[in-house]
Amino acid sequence: MMKKIYILGIIAFILAGCYEDKGNYDYKKVNDLVSITFTPEPTIAEYSYNYKYRQPALDTLKVTYSPVITQSEVDGGSNLEYQWITWKTVNDETVYDTVFSKDLLLKYPPKKSTKYEPLFRVIDHSTGIEYYQKFSMKTEVPFVNSWFVLHGQPGDRKLAVVEGVNEVSEEPNIIYDVYEDAWGVRRYQGATSLLYTMDGNDYSGICEFIVVIQPDSCSYMHAYDLVVRKGFESMIPNVTPRPRLAYGLSSEIPGTSSGIIVDQAGHFYWARGYGWYYSVKTNEETKDYIVDKIFLARSSYVTVWDKVHKQFMYYALSQNPSIWDRPIERPVVKEDNQAALTLFDKGVFKEDEWKNQDVLYMGQGNSDMSEEGVLIVARDTTNYTVYQIGFNGQGGNSFIEVVKTPALKMKLEENSQFATSVAFKDQIFYTRNSAVYLYNLVSGEEIYLYDAGGPITKLQFRMAREYDEGYGTVDANKRLAVVVNNPDGTGELHDVFLDAAGDIERTMIHTGFGPIQDIIFSAPGVRHL
Repeated sequence: MMKKIYILGIIAFILAGCYEDKGNYDYKKVNDLVSITFTPEPTIAEYSYNYKYRQPALDTLKVTYSPVITQSEVDGGSNLEYQWITWKTVNDETVYDTVFSKDLLLKYPPKKSTKYEPLFRVIDHSTGIEYYQKFSMKTEVPFVNSWFVLHGQPGDRKLAVVEGVNEVSEEPNIIYDVYEDAWGVRRYQGATSLLYTMDGNDYSGICEFIVVIQPDSCSYMHAYDLVVRKGFESMIPNVTPRPRLAYGLSSEIPGTSSGIIVDQAGHFYWARGYGWYYSVKTNEETKDYIVDKIFLARSSYVTVWDKVHKQFMYYALSQNPSIWDRPIERPVVKEDNQAALTLFDKGVFKEDEWKNQDVLYMGQGNSDMSEEGVLIVARDTTNYTVYQIGFNGQGGNSFIEVVKTPALKMKLEENSQFATSVAFKDQIFYTRNSAVYLYNLVSGEEIYLYDAGGPITKLQFRMAREYDEGYGTVDANKRLAVVVNNPDGTGELHDVFLDAAGDIERTMIHTGFGPIQDIIFSAPGVRHL
């Protein structure tokens, strides 16, 4: 056996030695698709090439998508066959269509959400090789989950928007005059306040509405296209003389259309649907009321502090009818179907309790009892007191409940700003100098939180109440905005992201503004499309 193997090895060696390499190799070059890119340039995900566009407001958006292919051996594209495979649902069945062209033209109609998911296919007939790429093209409602910022000097105000402020992966984008950007003209130079509601006025199913308030006018418009649906004459009751407007206040309940507008005389007007605002019914005790502080709670109770008459009042907005039918003309609300502005019941506070006290702040209640009510920070000559007020009391002399807590270690300034959120039970955020502090009502402890580096003129949570993440806003009640207006006339918006303990996770500072007058966050409403 070993002898046979040896003989075979010798034969193989001899044959190899006799072989002469003539160098006659016949190689054939094979074409290769070296690179395939697309215009416009997509965002590349793991399984798809993606495009996102702002939903068109008025005109159809048309976009042409084109592949750019580089080949290793072939010039031109005569060897290539292009296909775009699209599909849509017709009568609950998926219908496919193939477009045999290099370019694909897609149309995105106005005032509706649109999504395409085509499959691109190219065949190299010189090799038989095929290449596939999946795409996703869709429109999104613009300016939702964004900050609207009213900034600039009086008489030269601008409405700005800050997008991309929700996820770490997002890149913030600021449009410093969004109305001029959309329509090519300036507007709202005299604006003093912004009001945001999630309303259902439009058949498009888009619910985000902004009210821009100027002393002599107001405009009710969609956040996504800034088209005015109503003006002063149709929104505000026909009162004489025509009121000069001061500011607006909205409820923080998802999907609600409740809102308040206060005029310069200290009177307020209410809305419960579709941007119609009505004057307030009063009684003999409240007919001369003057609003100094006002808050619209999630329970739809409006709390009013009248500094001149040193008294608290409530207005049960829920007792007024909601306007659910999309009326063409202004609906009529019967006088006897309206709530009345009413003084707090006697016994809620001690007699003359407010004789030497003033109200510094009224905002979202954040105790178990006051989430449906209001939190009040009060001051006498030297001391601060926090009142948590609820409107769900059972029995006793009043349905209004009060818990009173002395804030012995709270240190404030004349211009201190405040904010509260149900995400932080029994805690109050406030400012001193350029810093933000957190005060714990249970422990009586003041905690330093954040230095903004300049004079703080406003604190505001995106949503100061519990909020369903299904609407698209994640932890909105833990996102604190800090407005800084610097001595040089510039404004800054600081986004402070807090964790469950109230510690800072990260911050985003948005600059380039003039003095900031007001801010609102356009949290998403419920869409029907």
